[in-house]
Amino acid sequence: MKLACLVVLLPALPALPQGRPEYEVASLKPNASGRPGFSIQALPGGVLRASNISLKRLIAMAYSVTDYQIFGSLPWLESERYDVEAKAGKPVPLTDLRVMMQSLLDERFHLKFHRESREMQRYTLTLLKKGAPGLVEAPNGDCASTSGPQAASTAGTGCGLVNLFPDRLSGNRGRISQLADRLSTRLGLTVVDKTDLTGWYDMTMTWTPDPEIEQLPQGFPPPAGGSNGPSLFTAIQQQLGLKLTGGKGPVEVIVVDSAEKAASN
Repeated sequence: MKLACLVVLLPALPALPQGRPEYEVASLKPNASGRPGFSIQALPGGVLRASNISLKRLIAMAYSVTDYQIFGSLPWLESERYDVEAKAGKPVPLTDLRVMMQSLLDERFHLKFHRESREMQRYTLTLLKKGAPGLVEAPNGDCASTSGPQAASTAGTGCGLVNLFPDRLSGNRGRISQLADRLSTRLGLTVVDKTDLTGWYDMTMTWTPDPEIEQLPQGFPPPAGGSNGPSLFTAIQQQLGLKLTGGKGPVEVIVVDSAEKAASN
């Protein structure tokens, strides 16, 4: 049974300013591999690289929302996949890379959308306590000028990324908004960030996956019978000092009105 939603139309989006940042060079090609999953990396030097990624996920990245906040009737919004290689021409913060992706979506897909607020089931992520062992603020800020050995953490996570594996999390100078996005994917509901944490963080967390509440990768084996590690919800509290609370509330969503398939270029 589909969840009923209360839809409230928000004011029309203001016109985007002229001269907004754009990638100096951008290559976008259809990916017909048919394989599951995707990858996306924001690399030092203002480089963004994505493989086997859908328009829906590109929109999520460009406008800093989760997949579960994007709606639309386009049949290929998720099925068509692309490879993207884009370069800003100089080191820039992740926020600028997002705006550049917005420009790219306008240019290559002719994307048109509007925003709405919908009453939906969701999780809220809040701060319980600071100083948890798995959430450490990075003193050097973002990755705009990072290069060399500092570009990747000891766990192999690239700078500016938060990676969620079946039973562990690794973040290297990532944002809490990225954490909320990864948790949304795992739990199948939008996770709204209400922590008020605006810095860049190194994150580490381990737990015992629960296939009853988590959307685990295809082929991931069930936990061993004797496993007694913490649940995802407990690990978030104990290791990150945060809390996930389920409930219902307003969620801002993006509704795709129209777009065109991008050709190889």
